Amino acid sequence: MKTSNYLFLLKSFRLLLEYQPWKLLLLFFLTLLLGTSQGFSIALLIPFLQLLEVGEGAGSNALVDFFTGFSNRTGIPITFETVLLAYLILLTLIALLVYGKSLFQAAYQQDFSYQIRRRLFRKIILSDWTSLNSKSRHNHLQVLTEEVPKLTDYYYFYLQILTRIIITAAHLFYAFLVSARFTTLVVVTGLVAFVLMRGFLRRSARLGDQFVGSFNRLLKYIDDFWVTVKIAKVHNSERFYYDKFDRANQDILKLQYRLTRNYALPQLLYKLAGIVVLVAVIYLGYRVEQVPLASFFILIVLFARIFPQFAGINSELSYIFADIASVKMVLKLDETFEERGFPEVKHEDALKVKTEIRIEDLHFAYPKAEPLFEGFSASIQANRITGIVGESGRGKTTLIDLIAGLQKPRAGQILVDGKRLDDSLLPAWKSSIGYLPQDAFFIDGSIRENLVWDSGKDIADDEIWKVLRQVNVDELIKRQASGLDTELANYAYYFSGGERQRLALARVLLRKPRLLILDEATSSLDAENEKRIMETIAQLKKNITILFITHRESVYPWFDQMIRL
Repeated sequence: MKTSNYLFLLKSFRLLLEYQPWKLLLLFFLTLLLGTSQGFSIALLIPFLQLLEVGEGAGSNALVDFFTGFSNRTGIPITFETVLLAYLILLTLIALLVYGKSLFQAAYQQDFSYQIRRRLFRKIILSDWTSLNSKSRHNHLQVLTEEVPKLTDYYYFYLQILTRIIITAAHLFYAFLVSARFTTLVVVTGLVAFVLMRGFLRRSARLGDQFVGSFNRLLKYIDDFWVTVKIAKVHNSERFYYDKFDRANQDILKLQYRLTRNYALPQLLYKLAGIVVLVAVIYLGYRVEQVPLASFFILIVLFARIFPQFAGINSELSYIFADIASVKMVLKLDETFEERGFPEVKHEDALKVKTEIRIEDLHFAYPKAEPLFEGFSASIQANRITGIVGESGRGKTTLIDLIAGLQKPRAGQILVDGKRLDDSLLPAWKSSIGYLPQDAFFIDGSIRENLVWDSGKDIADDEIWKVLRQVNVDELIKRQASGLDTELANYAYYFSGGERQRLALARVLLRKPRLLILDEATSSLDAENEKRIMETIAQLKKNITILFITHRESVYPWFDQMIRL
């Protein structure tokens, strides 16, 4: 294995070791106890078989001598009843131990998956706008849904390998006490088979990497269709999206089959090798070595359990190698975003724009792009409607992003009533903003949920209806079958453009913002709906400072001042 692979192996365990390592230690001891006791339960068959006279007169070995010595020292006679009782108690304890360990390990794995998902999603939503907007959402969705469970499986298979190694070691210990020669033969055969099948592990890694890529394309094609579903329907191009999806789906099907075959073939080879070794042990032990019959029977049982452990270790390693691409994807996402805490800002702590928002000597440019602002200054007066106008590409939306704190200027500053807008002020500042984009969007859920989910507090229905009347959309909601409880499966196509925009405005107003930002909020509306929206907005400036980005000259008369870019 290359040095880089060893480094990745150590790195991949970082997340697991950070999460309640004492539970890992407990799992290790449970596994050790389980493996030892399972081997001992088989060894206990020797005195039991001798009592049944299966091995009478056939000699002895270290295990027989151990049980005989134990009986002499303790004064407990080896009778049929005592051995049977001991065997019953031991098997019962092992069964209880297996049950308890399986529940404990399952709970640990499930909680680990939950914690990792929560950690990653928290990092994503708390990341800065620039970082988040530069990443593909398909990758994030894939990690949170498909790859996190594989990360958990990755660790689980390591635990399974550890379990198998301990069980194998315990069985080999007892087998060596019975016959060192035959046990050495089994070990050597298993190790040789393992070395010869290393190619299957490398193939698992390649197939796992291909599977991650194919699943990412599948998610992308699904998302592409949903984003452009209206165009697909208008253009009658459903076949185009179906063919792209089906190709990715076929790739996944083929990879799943190849992965299954890559797992199954080594298992078959191991089983065949195990059968050959077992037959050889039986023949040599019976014809050549003259192993006592009781010991001979125990050897067969032990070897029948030992060799499948070799096959199981190889299988678990194949799953681990197949999951490496998924683990790398999760670790990369975890390292991309910083760990941050949620800002604890109460709604009443929101800033009020009492006088003005002042922009002084602003400089800003996107990476590898021409500067948008160089020494730009402006004043936005409180309780006024300020229009930000200009041609496309002049930086209207970027200026709003800077004012809202989504972007940071390269130089210059933004002042709110004389206070510089810095990191310490941003949480309270964002609590004071209501933002209405060009394309109104809502989540799947009831109308009530859609109106209040972003408000940051509990809102009574009376207050909701008051705001709905304020934006002239209350009658629309009253006409719905269940009023505010009406479920919206796809909000974008449930209402007309004007209705959607007024409902989105109601949602923003329920936040009780001090600064209302409207980004091309009327660009998709006809003249009548635009007039209604603007009449509503004009009534708001008594209590709210309003910024209105637009390229439509029809709304200019509503502005108290304009900033031309």
